[in-house]
Amino acid sequence: MRQLPRSSSGPGPRPARLPSLTGLRFAAAGGVVFTHCALLTDPRLATRLGPQVWVGASAVSLFFVLSGYVLMHSARPDDTARAFWRRRAAKILPNHALTWCVVMVALACAGTAAAHAPGVVDHLAALLLVNTWVPDRGFVSAGNPVSWSLAAEMFFYLLFPVLRPWVARLSRRGLLAGAAGALALVWAWPLLCQTVVARDGSFFTGYWFVYLLPPARLPEFVLGMMAARIRATGLRLPRLAVLPAALGVISTVLVNSAFLPYVYMYAAATALPLVLLVHAVAELDLRGRPSLLRTPPLVLLGELSYALYLVHFLVLGVVCVCLTALGWSRPAAVLVGLPCALAASWLLYTGVERPCVRRFSASRPAPGGRHRVPRRATAGRSSS
Repeated sequence: MRQLPRSSSGPGPRPARLPSLTGLRFAAAGGVVFTHCALLTDPRLATRLGPQVWVGASAVSLFFVLSGYVLMHSARPDDTARAFWRRRAAKILPNHALTWCVVMVALACAGTAAAHAPGVVDHLAALLLVNTWVPDRGFVSAGNPVSWSLAAEMFFYLLFPVLRPWVARLSRRGLLAGAAGALALVWAWPLLCQTVVARDGSFFTGYWFVYLLPPARLPEFVLGMMAARIRATGLRLPRLAVLPAALGVISTVLVNSAFLPYVYMYAAATALPLVLLVHAVAELDLRGRPSLLRTPPLVLLGELSYALYLVHFLVLGVVCVCLTALGWSRPAAVLVGLPCALAASWLLYTGVERPCVRRFSASRPAPGGRHRVPRRATAGRSSS
């Protein structure tokens, strides 16, 4: 198997891990949870498309940028595409398969209540993470509803062994041009949607083309890769503290959601502020500065973020259905569901995700009994 070429490490050694970015993953997962809690509390928000909705959409975009940054930063010079894909599969697929099975069991138990649920082919497409390539409501809502983003992540991982050497070979000027080009693509995609793909005003077509379709999200992943590589080359970038960067993201969501068309809010409006936020947080570790996000509780929550992302909507939905049937208000049911979702994510992480990463990320023993000791996977989910 062809090895990925070595990239220069820049001026001086870099830490192998960036724990502050792990803590930031929990903030991203929290944004998604916040949006789903708001929607469960007031379903009418789904049609109003207010800031509560765009917090979650921006959090997903943050996951994609984070994924590209961490993978590019932590890539090993002697790594192979096959080893990389194996580690990513060990991280992503076990949790996904288990939560998909839970959804299938829940739908089977629901019986006639699930009569209008997606069909068998739709659910199988969701299990194989290819459902978001099809512009069909049944396909994109099949399986675990939040797993749509995993289809995009797996598309990124498939391309990463090709993208990484290309990014690694770019000069500093080429990296700046590449980052500008990726940012331009983030903006060009909703423009294409608005003027060509969804000229008839179809909300679902625009939603699918801009938000769900994996190639539409690839520029965000590449932006993260470019940012990591620019930092590794030692190129001087404007220093930005984490708090102003975070406030920049929040203000962008609040202000732009008031006047930009919805197709620009899924990623375009917040892409640059999110890259600046990731850069600012990474600098805390790269420069050895104090970081709240690096504290053990937030790093642990960051480790739980992928599991939390996958289980929170299922747990919150079940708790809300059960408690509202008993006369509870929606806000009260959501508050009860939050600690349940966190507990379920801890069980999924400790019982499935962590053991599978340890078991299946390692290379097979080489002839003669020697084998490579795997480095612990550090990339984001959610992806995550």
